[in-house]
Amino acid sequence: MSARAAHGFTLLEVLVAVFIMALVISFAFQAYQGIAEAYERVSEISSRDRSARIVLDRIERELVGAVMIERENGADPLLHPYLFFAQPLLHDESEEGFELRFVTQTPLRSPGSPPASLALVTYGTVTAKSGHGIELLRQEEPLTAKLAKQVEWSAEQIVADNVALFKLSFSGDGVPVGEGWDSTGVAQLDQLPTAVEVSVTLWETDAEGDPWPGPEFTRVVNLPVRPFRLAPEDADTAAGGEADCGDGVTVTACLDGYKNEIEAASPSLAAVIRDTRSQVKDACWSAPQPSAALARLKVLMGGLPGFDPGECR
Repeated sequence: MSARAAHGFTLLEVLVAVFIMALVISFAFQAYQGIAEAYERVSEISSRDRSARIVLDRIERELVGAVMIERENGADPLLHPYLFFAQPLLHDESEEGFELRFVTQTPLRSPGSPPASLALVTYGTVTAKSGHGIELLRQEEPLTAKLAKQVEWSAEQIVADNVALFKLSFSGDGVPVGEGWDSTGVAQLDQLPTAVEVSVTLWETDAEGDPWPGPEFTRVVNLPVRPFRLAPEDADTAAGGEADCGDGVTVTACLDGYKNEIEAASPSLAAVIRDTRSQVKDACWSAPQPSAALARLKVLMGGLPGFDPGECR
């Protein structure tokens, strides 16, 4: 055994070894820290994107089922509960909001919930209770017998509480489009937009923890259901006799089977179903080419609580 091996390492060798180990640990820590920060940024972006998509998904789900019924000439406008109303709101110089109020046949329901009736749904922004940013609220109300244009928050739900921007723009088919939409006004009376562009921006925080508006997420929602007309149409006027549907169900048989449900529905929905039924010939419920009145009736019955379209085939 050599003298060097017998006496171990020198102080200089130990210091060199410690210095090299410190360098390795330092590089490893910096690499780990960089990976952790990158993962955190990706996670924040994914969470932000997911939150924005959830907001847009739920608004789209209800907008595609928007329903409008044209009022008859001379009808009292206050007794016409159907409306599509939207107006911009300015909370401060950096935060834009909107108020949207409409009747839908596809209100949000949890999985497994029974079919829902027509509902009056409101989305609107209010100043956040924390004093920073704005909150996007949603409220669902049963369809009333009278026009309910003014929003009264009483059973609201918070959709998002870190909103910097909630903005809507509209496309109309030959209808003047301004900064909002008012189906109770002269220019857009009893009309629905053909499409709604929904834009959402959520607040984020920078490295110092200061808030700043994130990217703007936008989605165009087409409204496929066009306004119904309750005035009789020559081709759809109810006629006598009974249709021969073989093993299928006639319109009369279908509605008779849901007589109790119709009577228990909101007065406005029940009245509209009866008015539309009076315009439908006693055809087969599953007619391959339903009349316009029958198509309207199917939409209205689809909003009746407890209605099962499979029982009327």
